[in-house]
Parts: sequence; C-alpha cells; structure tokens
Amino acid sequence: MTDAFTPSTRRAITPAVPERHPPTDRGVQPDGLRRSLLAAPALILFAGPALATGMVTPPQMRGPYYPATKPTDSDLDLTQVAGRSQRAEGEVIEITGRVLAARGGALAGTTVEIWQADHQGRYHHPRESAGTADPNFQGFGTVRTTQAGAFLFRTIRPRFYGSGSFMRTPHIHFRVAAGGRADLVTQMYFPGEVMNARDSLFRSLSGEAARDALTAVLEPGTLPRFRFDIVLA
Repeated sequence: MTDAFTPSTRRAITPAVPERHPPTDRGVQPDGLRRSLLAAPALILFAGPALATGMVTPPQMRGPYYPATKPTDSDLDLTQVAGRSQRAEGEVIEITGRVLAARGGALAGTTVEIWQADHQGRYHHPRESAGTADPNFQGFGTVRTTQAGAFLFRTIRPRFYGSGSFMRTPHIHFRVAAGGRADLVTQMYFPGEVMNARDSLFRSLSGEAARDALTAVLEPGTLPRFRFDIVLA
C-alpha cells in the first residue's frame, strides 16, 4: 500500500496523456504522476454532492469480483503492472476525492481500495467468464488518505458488462476502512452515462440525492478527472 500522494518508487511514470492505446515504453519521467498528485488538493477541496448535502455515502453490494488474492502490485496507478513493459488499454482517467466523517471533518490515514473491470468489461477474478482481463491492467489498487483526507488513483474507464436484465453500467467498486468505524463498501458511477438508467443497482438507490452521492463529478484536467467524495457515519 502507498500513501495517496506517494507514487511507487519502483516505476517510471509517463506524463499524463489522454490516449486510448497508451505507448509500450514506460517513459523516463517518474515525477509525472507525483506532480499531478501534489496538485490534487487544490482540485478536491470543493464540495461534491455528498459534502454539500451532508449525506452519508450510501453502501452498495461488494459484488462477486473482489480479488480472491490481492495483487502484489496494488498501488495508486492501475494503468501499469510492475514488471510489464506495456500499459493498460483503454481511456486513462484519474479518480480523486476526500474521505470525511459526517461529524468531524477529514479522516486521515483511511484505507481506500478500488477494484473494477477493464476496458472490455472483464475482471481479474477466477469467476470471470467473459474472457481474460487485460494482463497490463492492475484491476485493484489501495492507498491511505492524506492529512486532508484526500486520495487519488490513476486507472482506466471501465466498460459495461452483463446481458439481459443484469446489465451493469460502467462503475468502480470502493472499500473504505477508517479506524473505529464500520467499513463502507460502495460503488462509484460516471456522470452522463446513458446506461445508468438501465442498471438495477443504480436504480435501486433511494432517491435522487442517493444517486447523486454515488455519481462522480467530472472536473477539468489533462486527463479526465472524476471527483468522488466519501462521507462516513
């Protein structure tokens, strides 16, 4: 696990470039992601829907694809796996946010985990039946929040998956563990995604405020940047 603002020292991170098929070399600028992370606090202090309403982030099911075995490489940059020369396919994005207590402010040192499907809607999991997930995509990442409660991940935008009555809209799973509090397991959805209206889990949320609390906010940036603030009871 790494701190939310300390990228792994064993990788060379290439600069942020919004491309769907990243280059095969690992680049020579290890500070690219670090500069992005250091700039993050200024971008995530604005109140998102959950913060503006004071609403506790609604829980959602963990689903069947939580890693059976957590990968050795599970840091904040899911777009490259340590030891592999190629990067993950798909649209590279950043996920930022803060973890706060409904009464008490920022929660520093909180563990934030994410896991998700790849650009073809496939998970790294033994139960995945749609085919093999991208071997260059980490699929799972974990960080600890800063003193301001902030976190950041670099990943790819997942594809929808499923069929028939169980069609899942693009989403990212979260597990948030803060000392002395019950873990929160929930899911983040993308704004403007037309498939949200067809997703049974998204539609099952009780009211517009709950749906807004689980829908990220798109912010300006070199890469598409989605803010997802989390409020714990």
